[in-house]
Amino acid sequence: MRKHNPFLQFIIGLAMLVAGGYWFLSTVTVTTGFYGLTFGNTRISGGLVVVPFIAGIIWLFLNFDSIGAKILTGAGLLIILASVIMSTNFIFQRRSLYEYLIMLVLIFGGGALCAQVLFAKPKENKRPRKKSSSNDYEELSPRESFEEIEDELEKLRKNL
Repeated sequence: MRKHNPFLQFIIGLAMLVAGGYWFLSTVTVTTGFYGLTFGNTRISGGLVVVPFIAGIIWLFLNFDSIGAKILTGAGLLIILASVIMSTNFIFQRRSLYEYLIMLVLIFGGGALCAQVLFAKPKENKRPRKKSSSNDYEELSPRESFEEIEDELEKLRKNL
């Protein structure tokens, strides 16, 4: 029976995860355009999205200590960021089902191998302790080891 090597398992899992992730992400084309925001039936064009930010900057230069100016400027930045994110499109290139299944096996299989190593419970490192009366070894719990150390320290204090 071969011994389990967690480091090798982690490296293989990581290689699978990276290869599958790269293959999957390379099949996606990202397009974007600054089209503005749509709220229900109301559409705000791309140019109007920056108006709150511009108003906040003007207000900030006129009165830097104003909380309202800082809130309006921050809200303007958030609106611009939201409009850019909302106008991003992801287009998946045409692939066969077989290719997608291989990608998913690489991604999730590699992730599972890595997770198995990363979240494994550590093995208890029990060192055998030689009994004073015989040649047999006895395993001590951490509490027993601590009590034995306290006893030895007490003996040393009495001898001093």
